Amino acid sequence: MDEMNGLERVATALQFKEGDRVPAAPLVCGASHRVAGVTYGEWSSGEDVQAMVRGHLDALKLLGHDGVVALVDLSVEAADFGQEVFFPEMNTAYPNYDNPYIKTIADYKKIQRLNPRKSKRMKSVIDMIAGIAKEVGKTHAIVGFVYGSLGVMSMMRGPEQFFMDLIENPDAVLPALQAMDETLFDYAMAQAEAGAHGVCYDHLYCSQSILSKEMWEKFEGPSIKRLCDGIRDKGALVVLHNCGNGIYFDKSYQWAKPHAISHAYVSDDVDSWEEHKAKWGDKIATIGWIPPGPVAMLGTPEEIEEECKAEIEIFAKGGGFILSTGCEYPPNAPLLNARLIVEAGKKYGVYKK
Repeated sequence: MDEMNGLERVATALQFKEGDRVPAAPLVCGASHRVAGVTYGEWSSGEDVQAMVRGHLDALKLLGHDGVVALVDLSVEAADFGQEVFFPEMNTAYPNYDNPYIKTIADYKKIQRLNPRKSKRMKSVIDMIAGIAKEVGKTHAIVGFVYGSLGVMSMMRGPEQFFMDLIENPDAVLPALQAMDETLFDYAMAQAEAGAHGVCYDHLYCSQSILSKEMWEKFEGPSIKRLCDGIRDKGALVVLHNCGNGIYFDKSYQWAKPHAISHAYVSDDVDSWEEHKAKWGDKIATIGWIPPGPVAMLGTPEEIEEECKAEIEIFAKGGGFILSTGCEYPPNAPLLNARLIVEAGKKYGVYKK
């Protein structure tokens, strides 16, 4: 087969077909600020959309990966709902947990539906996607990103207190989640309209490491179904991200029917990556699962190559696999290591015809 471009390569893999080679797309999101020549705080604040676009475009030229994921950081949505957020110069933005927007049960009533197109940070992501799509939308896969409502709300309440509220005060939490879900639905649709070929929804709570299956279904199941159905109606692909341990692939498939899941660990119903490939490899494509810290950030070139080779050997056959990090490529990790991941994909991921 003649050499494909990144978009063709990713699209083929997500149809569970073998293209020219395994797509390689380490999740170089925030790390692209270093290519743009601005601080992380400047890049992620939404003040300079052109710098955000430039960072991704220059990173593509430097690293040679097949697609872009439009994750800025996990505080984007929370900030637009009113949560105070810190923007360190050289690290990921994060909420001020000492000053949560939701301080009491009564404060859940403050959560009202927003228009993401008239917000600050969500609009900057929408505009960033449009800018990237204009430049490389015909040659590279572009995937939007939405942090799930459970995760956003935990940033605005504090994770421990939010867990307790889900158990002790669900009637107070549910209306707030519904208002937020309406906003996130509009946000996902706007990303698809801006030119994203797919939209990724981070459903972190859908794993053994956080909630039971029953609780996750109660609070996020119906809303994720509506959002993912909307993404498909827009002609875009549905992608999920979950870096939790013991992901509920069965519930993800039931409610979201994703084309792919970006993940760091196997599903909760298998014990190995080989079993995961056998059970889910022809139903949900895998994006992953290079460990971001010990391998992508701290690994030697030899360790990175061996990890990539091993993953390709397990998952490449029959398509349905994109070589990537199991979570965001560490923003301060050496960019050379991201390039080594792409080069390993080219070396070991070639399909023989």
